[in-house]
Amino acid sequence: MIVKTTLVAAALSAITLVQAMGASALGLNTEEWKKPSAEMVAQVEAMEKAMAAMAKGETPEVTLQQAIDKIRELADKGNDKDALFAMGFLMQQSQQQNALAEAMTYYKRAADAGQLQAMNNYGFILAGSSQEVEKTKEGLDFIKKAAEGGLNAARRNMAAIYLNGLGGEERNPDGAVELLEKAANEGDGQAQFELAQFYLELGGPEKVDDDKAWDWLNKAADSGNPNALATLGSVLFDGKTFGARKIEADPKAAVEKFSKLAEQNVPAGLRTMAELHASGQAGVEKDFPKALEYFSRAAQGNDAAAQVVLAGYYDQGVDLDPADQKIDVAPNAAAALELYRLAARNNVPLALYNVGIFYEEGRAVDQDATKAFAHFLQAAGGGFAPAMQKAGVYYLNGAGTLRDPIAAAGWFNRAAAMGLPEGLLSLGVMAESGMVAVAAESTPAKAASEAYQQIVNAPQVADQTRFEALLRLGGIYFRGALVAAGEAPAPDYENAYKQFKQATELAPGNELAANLLKEAAAKLTPEQIKKVDAAVAEAAAARKAALETAAPAAQQGGQKGAAPAAPRAEPTGQRTAPSAAPATASSEAAAPAAMPAAAAPAAAPAAGGEEKKPGFRLPLFNR
Repeated sequence: MIVKTTLVAAALSAITLVQAMGASALGLNTEEWKKPSAEMVAQVEAMEKAMAAMAKGETPEVTLQQAIDKIRELADKGNDKDALFAMGFLMQQSQQQNALAEAMTYYKRAADAGQLQAMNNYGFILAGSSQEVEKTKEGLDFIKKAAEGGLNAARRNMAAIYLNGLGGEERNPDGAVELLEKAANEGDGQAQFELAQFYLELGGPEKVDDDKAWDWLNKAADSGNPNALATLGSVLFDGKTFGARKIEADPKAAVEKFSKLAEQNVPAGLRTMAELHASGQAGVEKDFPKALEYFSRAAQGNDAAAQVVLAGYYDQGVDLDPADQKIDVAPNAAAALELYRLAARNNVPLALYNVGIFYEEGRAVDQDATKAFAHFLQAAGGGFAPAMQKAGVYYLNGAGTLRDPIAAAGWFNRAAAMGLPEGLLSLGVMAESGMVAVAAESTPAKAASEAYQQIVNAPQVADQTRFEALLRLGGIYFRGALVAAGEAPAPDYENAYKQFKQATELAPGNELAANLLKEAAAKLTPEQIKKVDAAVAEAAAARKAALETAAPAAQQGGQKGAAPAAPRAEPTGQRTAPSAAPATASSEAAAPAAMPAAAAPAAAPAAGGEEKKPGFRLPLFNR
């Protein structure tokens, strides 16, 4: 029997590496370490203190990197089994080149020394990355050995293996539930949550038991499991069915549960209470200082979403009421960068993207295009559209990497497919410049105009991006380039004037747009100009009405006098794309527009303004 990599990897998506559910440093779960050395304990404590300082925007006495360097020394020179595991885990978070290979070396040394978490992680990676049956089986054997040693994370992994019948193991729901119950009875919240899933659906039709599923879900939530909290919070806040059960909405009960967990310093509970205090929802008092305190404590507990929120606060600063002569959060670029770095270690695409922006701009760090590109590329791989755009720009310009127009076009295509107008703009520019192939029945100008027209027609596009698309589209009409290959140009001055007119209304003071409009107007009669002006005014009114009636999109970037709201908590930590930075526009082909400055949490309405409350955001999922 040959086990293909894709099948194993897909099935192993239900299996996870060790991650902390309680207080920990950078996700290191020290609760199941057996007799760790005093030196290793001291370094983990130093890391926790550093994270606490960073969450407050302070400079720690011992930096995270200094503590990590000491752990590396304990691993390399002292062969400390827990230090070896920690270095393997930290290397996976580092986003460095060849980090996984180095992590595997550390994991193997720790596993050979009997470190159960290392056995589990080494086995997980080995089983999920090899096409060879023997290697897959070897990986599963490491997981099984860790499970037999009493590691709850490995028990959960073996349960998933039994449920999916991986690596030659027979599908065995009874064996799976037995392992989950062992872990759950020891207080493992994730195992309790997976038992809820088991009885709700995953165990098969014959195992469905809604009462047991509901009981296990509540136990998991009481244990502080973020997945269970997200599920239970969603059910209680909105009122939903759970299996065949209809659960009535009870926001008060949900708030009480999250409040209790916050009191116990459970990161997901802390962040949820922060979000509620920031927005004033579900009967919770709107109180920014309390929200800030909760976000800080959650960030210290390695909650990546809270780290991103705080980073946004420090990046922009917060001044809720300019009249009170008090700055609620002073701008602190260095603190913002460190918090983004913490979240980036959890592979949050937005955080990776923003670290790249810091390196690109040389803010709080030396300017480094290579490091910026590396972070953009990893964020792009995580599905973050603005990072895809950035990766395309860097490939196109050969910044921080080798110049590769084909790779650039590929990333622009992906960004456009994700709904990012800047991706379309860049593809249009490349097509217009003859840098990408177009369909046989098309021409570079036609392909470019189609891309620009899509941007112009889109209901919600950043003004700068729309402005440049209008100028470029107008230039194509003015040059008369929309003809078959080999035919003489056929200028369309009315359409050119129309695009330039819309561009000048977006940027009344722009000299280039004004000159282009004047040049096109010289080609038209007064009657033609009057007709086009009326059409432009009608289109502008229709667009304004459509924007006013559309559901309000999340605001981009910070605003003076506004407290940034918590970002939408998604497994990837993604946010909506930020506004595009100004780009040089002309009717001639040019390099694609650069993407924006650092993305930041959305801004809540300023004091005294009309308040539009967002929907309740569930905690970040992290197994």
